[in-house]
Amino acid sequence: MCQDITSAKQQISGKPKQLTPLEINCLRGLLCGYSPSEIAAAMNREVRGLRVDLSRGLYRYIELLTNRPSNTLKDWREVADWLAKANYKISFSHHNSQNNDSALKIVDVSLEGSVNSCVIDLKVRNIGDRVAFLKNAKFLFHDVWMLKSWVLPKLEINKQQAYAPAPAMAMQRSRTVPPSCDYQVFLPANLNFDIALPLSFSRENYLNTQQKIVYTENFKISQCVSCNDVDRFTFTLFLPENEQQVSRNEYSPYLVRTSYIYNFKIELIYDEDNKSIESSDLIILLEPKYSENLETREFWTESDSKLSTEMKKWSQQNLELLTAIAKIKSVMSSSLNSLIKIAVR
Repeated sequence: MCQDITSAKQQISGKPKQLTPLEINCLRGLLCGYSPSEIAAAMNREVRGLRVDLSRGLYRYIELLTNRPSNTLKDWREVADWLAKANYKISFSHHNSQNNDSALKIVDVSLEGSVNSCVIDLKVRNIGDRVAFLKNAKFLFHDVWMLKSWVLPKLEINKQQAYAPAPAMAMQRSRTVPPSCDYQVFLPANLNFDIALPLSFSRENYLNTQQKIVYTENFKISQCVSCNDVDRFTFTLFLPENEQQVSRNEYSPYLVRTSYIYNFKIELIYDEDNKSIESSDLIILLEPKYSENLETREFWTESDSKLSTEMKKWSQQNLELLTAIAKIKSVMSSSLNSLIKIAVR
C-alpha cells in the first residue's frame, strides 16, 4: 500500500519523491482511527499545520490511488474506508490463520531491591491470538563469583577506610502498576563448578567470556497472559538462610564476610509445546542478612600498613574482580553498581 501511495505521489509531483516519515506516521495514525488533532498531539506538532500538510499531500495521493475525484477527500475518517474498499485491508480471518497461537515477548527487565533481596521485575506481552500459559522459569548461570573480606564489628569502627561504604539501596518501582505475582527464589551459594570461587584460579580466568551456561536452576511458575495483553510479575532472590557466613578468629577483632555475584539470564517456558523466551544477561550482588551489626565492605589500600597481608590480598582480589565485571554488557543491580563505583573510581 505504501508503495502504491508513493507511486501516486510521484504522479502528482512529477518527481521521484518518496513518502516522508511524517506522511507515513500520519497514515498509520489515520488507519488506526486517530484524528489529525490526536496525531498532532502525539507528534508534538501544530494541529492547523498538520491539517494543511494532509490536505496538500496524503489526501490527494489517496484520491488518485482509489480513483476518486480530486479534492473530494474532506473527512479523515474516509481514509481507512476508501483504502479498505480498494482491497488494501487484510481480513481478520486471514490474519488469524497466520498467527493462531500465543507469542510472548519480554518488554522490559529491571533489577531492584537491596543487597539482601534482589527483585527481578519482568514485563511481558502476548502478541499472539491465544492465551499464553507460563509454567517454568529457568535461571541459566554463566558465572558465580565470591567476594570475601574482613569487616569490623559495629563497635570497633576503623576510621582509616579508603572510601565510604556503599549505601543500602531502597526498593523502588519503575511503574505504579502492581505485579500480578511475586515468586521468592533462594539461589544456591555453592555451585559445583570451578569458576564459582575466584580465589582458586588465575586473574585471566575471572570471566566466562564465551557466556556458556554452566549451571541451571529450574523454578515452577503459573502465569497466564491473555491474547493481545500484557503482564508484570517479579522474582525476589535471596541466599539460603543457612548462608550466614561470618567466621571469627579468637586472635583477631575482625569478622569475615562473604558475598556472591551472579551472572545469569532467565528463560521462560510456556504452553504445552514448550515455547521459550530469554531475558538479557543479568548480574546481581547478594549478601546474607547477618545477625551481627556489621559495617559495609571497605576497600583497603596498600598504604594501610597496619593491616594484615591476607586482608590486603582479599581486598585486591575483590577490586580486580569488580573492575572486570564492570566491563560486561548486561543489566546490573543497583547494589552492585554502587559497589563497583566505589571499587573502580
